[in-house]
Amino acid sequence: MMEVSVGLREANKARTRLAISDVATHLFIERGFEKVTVAEIAEAAHVSVKTVFNYFASKEELFFDRADDVRDAMLEAIRQRPEGVDALEAIRALLADRLVPFELDGWRPLRNHERYEQFRSFIAAEHASPALRARRLVIAEQWTGAFADVFESELGDRRAAHALAAMVIGIVGLRERELSSAMLDRASARTVERRVRAVVDEGFTRLVRAFDT
Repeated sequence: MMEVSVGLREANKARTRLAISDVATHLFIERGFEKVTVAEIAEAAHVSVKTVFNYFASKEELFFDRADDVRDAMLEAIRQRPEGVDALEAIRALLADRLVPFELDGWRPLRNHERYEQFRSFIAAEHASPALRARRLVIAEQWTGAFADVFESELGDRRAAHALAAMVIGIVGLRERELSSAMLDRASARTVERRVRAVVDEGFTRLVRAFDT
């Protein structure tokens, strides 16, 4: 009974967190990130401001609420890769074959007009906000440390691991910029995928020449 109770409690917390995030994202897209207050998000989500901060440490975290899921999907691709596949190839395949690293349906969502427009609106909201662009840089820096920890076990060299992690995160950043540029240009779903794959493949081809993982 205790396990069931804990499970239900965690499920309820997850639903509340998602509901708050969904409301916030809608407001950010509709009005712009800087123009929306946490109090307005709380009111629209029918919770208190304190409750919002119980789930999210900042307004920026509300926008990037899936950042940890993206990071974890990439790290898991390294840890769970098949025998004979090196770490860089595992990440390259993930970033080339999926629109969002933690989603399993590849690039198919972009072929749905409604999903395409939702994703494009999210990107446009980020690019219109200096605070969100700055936050992305902070996230990238945090990810670099997490990747360095994993690569150290692969390379056995902390300095090399940090260098490799920084380069991988650099390619992730290039991918994000190419994806954003293509979608803000309203390129077709096929063209978006082609452009992103090209950037990812070029980046990792050059990186593999420098590191054997």
